[in-house]
Order: sequence, then C-alpha cells, then structure tokens
Amino acid sequence: MSRADELPGLPWTVPGWALHVAFAVVAVVLALTSAPNGPWPLLCVALAGVSVAVPRWRTAWVLIAVLAFSVLLEPAAGLSVRVLALVAGTHALHILAAWMLAVPARARLEPAVLLPGLRRFVLIQVPVQAVAVAVLALRQPIAGGWPAVASGAAVLALGALLGVLLLRRPQR
Repeated sequence: MSRADELPGLPWTVPGWALHVAFAVVAVVLALTSAPNGPWPLLCVALAGVSVAVPRWRTAWVLIAVLAFSVLLEPAAGLSVRVLALVAGTHALHILAAWMLAVPARARLEPAVLLPGLRRFVLIQVPVQAVAVAVLALRQPIAGGWPAVASGAAVLALGALLGVLLLRRPQR
C-alpha cells in the first residue's frame, strides 16, 4: 500500500512527472503540426525536450515564443484552424510549464488541485478564440456570407453558455 493510500481524505494521485509528459505531448504535437516547414519543427522538439528535462531553465517560454512567432512566417490565409489551435496550445504550454516549475517530478499530485487552473484556461480561451475568429474572418471575406457569420456567432454563444455552466462554482 502506498503512502498516498494510507492518508485519510486523500483521493487518488498522479505522479508529478505526468505534467512533464503532458507538456511534451502538447509541445511535440504543436511543433509537428503548427511550426512552419524547415528547421522549425526540429528546433521546437529540441526546445520541448530541454524544457521537460530542466524546467528551471525556462526554455518553455522560448518554445512558446518560437511557436507564436512562427505564424508570421506563413502567408496570410484568413481563418485557419492552425492559428486557433496554436493560440490554445501555446496557452496550455504556458500553464503546464508553470505547473512543472511548481510540482517536482517525484512528487504526488492530486488532480483536483489543477481544476482552478483549468477553469481559468477555459474562461480565457472562450473570449480569446472568439476574438481570434472575428479578427481572422475580417482579414479575409467569409465564403458563406452573413449566414456563416451568424452560425459562427451562435456556436460561440453556445460554447460560452456551456463554459459558464461547466465552470460555475458548486454551491456549498
């Protein structure tokens, strides 16, 4: 029986290195799908490896900057799922990198401790993604016209409503 199982009131825990694995997965997926062609994906994967191995060097934020500025290397394509995924992914990398600094790899972590951070992530991403969609749509005309804009606004409103319902604090 592990020490975590012996403590009363402490539900299941995960190892602290799970945050490192989550960071590596998100970073590698973004590097392979969002970084422009050339040496950029390899550079991003190398930065992710250093970030996971030695979080205190704070190379995670260099990785985030490289991924964020990689958008500037591609021609303007209007509304792009790649850009929206990059916005959410770099935000997730920032949160995971901060958690990696706070939680040692050998520690045990109760996942419920991460819920406030995940709530903030969703509360920030809903309006940011809506603004990103609006800005990217204004850069290039939408093929469907106003019905497409109205349906997009309805989807965003539904997402916001769902976010509010899911992120409400439970009543005591």
